[in-house]
Amino acid sequence: MTNFSTQKERILQFIENKGISKNKFYIQTGISNGILDKKSGLSMETVEKFYSTYSEINPEWLLTGKGSMLKEDLNVLSEPSAHYTREEKKLIPLYDGIVTAGMHETAVLDPTHQPVEMIDAGDWFRDATAAMRVHGDSMYPEYKSGSIAALREVKNKRLVVYGQDYLIETSEYRVIKRLQKSDLPQNWLACSVNEEKYESSGRLIHEPFDIHIDDVTRLYQVLGNVKRNQSSTVIQTNGKAKN
Repeated sequence: MTNFSTQKERILQFIENKGISKNKFYIQTGISNGILDKKSGLSMETVEKFYSTYSEINPEWLLTGKGSMLKEDLNVLSEPSAHYTREEKKLIPLYDGIVTAGMHETAVLDPTHQPVEMIDAGDWFRDATAAMRVHGDSMYPEYKSGSIAALREVKNKRLVVYGQDYLIETSEYRVIKRLQKSDLPQNWLACSVNEEKYESSGRLIHEPFDIHIDDVTRLYQVLGNVKRNQSSTVIQTNGKAKN
């Protein structure tokens, strides 16, 4: 489990090493003033803002304290099979809170929820910004329960491509659905892949439902379905990646 105060101490160590004042840090990152002085943990959005602003930091060091502070201090991998250096690796935060592919589980939306580790997204998902574990079966067989979805945050909701899969976050739940055009102009139609039906009525168990676009607080495009092996390397499992 990540030690929140220790992680903040490393951030303070980093900005001191760079000669950056707290005020300048808040301005550069867009992070709320005083967050480093609070006892609460860092939100996922805060962590992502920090990584995107200071790309030179070694995320493994920030999360665990292991290795060098800066990526430029890392050595080239020694394995003959390696085709790129550690500087070129794409490490993204893995959040292990519930991300449901159904409507039977509630997402962990605690703003202090921390990544459980940093994982190597590999060449398939160099544009990924986060990864989350999937639960539920409404998107089966595309996304099996227990697998990990590689995600890219979508800032502009107008850029949604119908027929693609997205992680949709509201104030009440976080789900993966295939978005289609709704009959209501201010809504999206959230569809499941699993077409299993009730024997008694013949109706879909996982029926499509409307989501008001303004109720969506964050939106991520699902780039693909992945899993982690024992060496903490993420590999593709479903044979394709959505871009």
